[in-house]
Amino acid sequence: MTKAKLVWVAMAAPYADIKYAFKTTADSGVSTALGHTAVDANTAVQGLIYKANHPKPRKASRTRTTGIESSYVSFAKEDDAAKAGWDISRAKSKGRKATTQRQKAVYVTLIGVKYAWAMSLKRWNVISGSAKALGIKEVTGAETDLVFGASFPRPPRVKGSVAKGEESAKFSTFYDPSAKVPTGFSTSAGTYQQGDLTLIL
Repeated sequence: MTKAKLVWVAMAAPYADIKYAFKTTADSGVSTALGHTAVDANTAVQGLIYKANHPKPRKASRTRTTGIESSYVSFAKEDDAAKAGWDISRAKSKGRKATTQRQKAVYVTLIGVKYAWAMSLKRWNVISGSAKALGIKEVTGAETDLVFGASFPRPPRVKGSVAKGEESAKFSTFYDPSAKVPTGFSTSAGTYQQGDLTLIL
């Protein structure tokens, strides 16, 4: 049985700076044709995402005597792959979140990735006063390069409590690792640094 390898492909604008990583059992010939680049412990993590729900690159597929062969294709290789007989499908992403009556879409930036998620309005009402200090930004709808549901990178988390009238409310959420966390809050590590690649290799 062929062992899966971790590779990445480049994406089209507005995600041109993103390296979409995934595991594949494609042979070297297919990987070359589709623009796969191997991920190893020395790969630069800037812009690298793994197992994201949104965005996703396009897929290339072709029919072989053994069945249908398919894999993600690098944006720069789409035309060449099509000329070589591959069918290029539209990107199928899911998981993009929007602000609704019950949730607020927010994001933090780390290693060149705008890591976004949906926060309940109840939690937002608790932490909104500390959001700026924690580097948490509200999604306005103008952003075109948000990343949702990625397993890598994963921002660090912050826990604390804030005063609400005569009471205090506890919270836990992601935060921007470049932010200066206010006194009294505790933090836990995320997975976004060079050494963290070993967790997905």
